[in-house]
Amino acid sequence: MSTDRQFYPEVLSAEDLKMLHETVHDLLEAGRELHRERDPEYVAKIVLRLYRIGLTEPGKLFRLASMMADREAEVGHSAGDDRPLVRQS
Repeated sequence: MSTDRQFYPEVLSAEDLKMLHETVHDLLEAGRELHRERDPEYVAKIVLRLYRIGLTEPGKLFRLASMMADREAEVGHSAGDDRPLVRQS
């Protein structure tokens, strides 16, 4: 791990960004396969929020973010965002 991270804990490395991007991409693809068109921006917010609190293992991050995206689509956004998590066709 880079020592820069100790001085700038809010800065993400290229590897961090790649993993976050892949997770969001995989979640959006999984949603399409299940005929759920998820809002990319909102899904990315869920993934980043989980990552920032320490969930950095890709498989676990994907599973929990998927559950959260599905759950929030059912009950509405807990963050006060008025946009639907699942796009209406």
